[in-house]
Amino acid sequence: MNDHTGPARSLCIIGCGPRGASIVERILANVPALYGDRPLDLHIVDPYPPGAGRTWRTGQSGLLWMNSAAEQVTMYPDESVECDGPPRPGPTTAGWLDAPLHDGAYAARRDQGRYLRHFFATVTRERPASVRLYVHRARVTDLRRTPADGAAADVRGRQQVILDSGEPPFLADRVVFAQGHTETLAAPVPAGLTRIGPGPADAEALERIPAGAPVVVRGLGLVFIDCLALLTEGRGGRFTRTPEGALRYLPSGREPRLYAGSRRGVPLPPKPAKPAPAAPATAPATAPAAAPRFATVDACRARLSRPGATFARDAWPLVVAELGWCHYRALFAEQPARTRMSWQDFDAQYAVLITDADRLVKLAGAAVPDPADRLDLDRLAAPLAGLRFAGTEDLQRQLRGHLAEVLQRRTGPARGVDTALVDALQRVGSVIEELWRSGGLDAHHVDEALRHFALGTYLSSGPPPLRAAQLLALAEAGVVTFVGPEMRVEALGGDETGDEAGAGAGERAPGGAVFRASSPAVPGAVHEAAVLLDARLAAPDPDRVTDPLLRALLSRGELVQEHTEDGAGGMLHLSGAGLHPVDASGAVHRDRIIAGPAQFPRPHTNAVYFRQNDALARGLLTDG
Repeated sequence: MNDHTGPARSLCIIGCGPRGASIVERILANVPALYGDRPLDLHIVDPYPPGAGRTWRTGQSGLLWMNSAAEQVTMYPDESVECDGPPRPGPTTAGWLDAPLHDGAYAARRDQGRYLRHFFATVTRERPASVRLYVHRARVTDLRRTPADGAAADVRGRQQVILDSGEPPFLADRVVFAQGHTETLAAPVPAGLTRIGPGPADAEALERIPAGAPVVVRGLGLVFIDCLALLTEGRGGRFTRTPEGALRYLPSGREPRLYAGSRRGVPLPPKPAKPAPAAPATAPATAPAAAPRFATVDACRARLSRPGATFARDAWPLVVAELGWCHYRALFAEQPARTRMSWQDFDAQYAVLITDADRLVKLAGAAVPDPADRLDLDRLAAPLAGLRFAGTEDLQRQLRGHLAEVLQRRTGPARGVDTALVDALQRVGSVIEELWRSGGLDAHHVDEALRHFALGTYLSSGPPPLRAAQLLALAEAGVVTFVGPEMRVEALGGDETGDEAGAGAGERAPGGAVFRASSPAVPGAVHEAAVLLDARLAAPDPDRVTDPLLRALLSRGELVQEHTEDGAGGMLHLSGAGLHPVDASGAVHRDRIIAGPAQFPRPHTNAVYFRQNDALARGLLTDG
């Protein structure tokens, strides 16, 4: 049944998490207008349940939460989406779920998975009668080209899709890669040591960590937050409130001791709490703008089209101007006593000066007397930069103070300023993604954009506020000890370890092998453990990819990586807006599409996520 050699066009979607499921929905929505009642075979291949995929599988621990508010997550393209295909209005995650939300706003990841599975089941159940659906619970191990009927062997025909399930291969005219984040093999470590990760939090792997054992943790982002939940509450610990309202952690005794650090040395700031009450009518409006004012797609594209343009010199200043305008707009609206100029005067001058960074700084200084109220992206990006600490305890005191201050700033009465900045970062991030997906950024521009916008990821992609409060409580309880910025981790064999270690020295593996963590900001402090938890997503590395399909295509040169100026491998080489891979010979494979992972779209925002997926789906149906 799978060997379709008749007139039916055959499409294959590899990976059916949110991205793949959305592309499926857009294909089915566009079939009536573009493909009529002609037969179409649609193959879905994923070892996990379609819709949820691996990340959002419904059997995982309820301790793993979303970091986007459930009311701001949708899979349904509403009437705001400017695309050629028809809309499909539907509920947000919050509107559909019958489960409680954590911290008042956030769904458990497994409950998000239920929403995603419901979405997939709904859109495929309502598919046109001409579409035959095949769901393969398997992995694709290879794609092999077959010559076109009657053509020479070197002329491309259909693609033979080979599965690991033992099913017969089937033929596909077009293939979409939507596997999400790529998993990689962990680097080897000396005998006697244990390394977990990199990759998403793995409950089964974390169970191997003994109670009370010291663990070096590399990464302070969302994977770290997930691992914390599993290693503390997941092992019987509890959080309680003091009479004054402070959060305290009551350990179970089964927790490990975590020595955690990263390049910045500080955890992600939490998402801002729910918006503050509306500002008085006399203040400027602070509702999020529908679209950027300065860093628009057209403005960035125009600057990047100049001869010799770079993202850093030509487009990034527009991003900085956009972020500054949103920050000051909220400050003037919600804390007018902290300014000494009318918003109208400030706004008019700001709009004239957006290309002059020095004069913008002077304008902010004249209008906002307290430097702490001015937007300083360098300070926000690296709070510990240039600091030195007298020892581990000095670092812990200052970092706990920093965490408490950030938590107050993002949950207290004045949180509107931080909320405005996070909203602006998300909108500008969509602009950068649209430029990239539409072919407006070449490989060099993409590399520059990703490096500069790492700031946006750091400031806007944090955990729910309650998780940040729990991290502070764990630090106060001594379960988490921070290592410091520019963290260094060495894996040392038994003959390489010395006899001295600073605060936090831990157990060594038999034979003396050890992971050793340190920071140049805390001279003399060393933390040792026999376990390394790499709490971060893996960096691209074609030599360590676990996906058998990607390994096969990379080995044959049918997929190649872009290379940055320093020679490091980056993302896959794609042709532009069509997202078709370019092989080692420079040929474009127009019957393949690489649809990378993306943030969940927000409702009523004309999300680029839906516009891109609609364009991809229409191309699959029309040979576009």
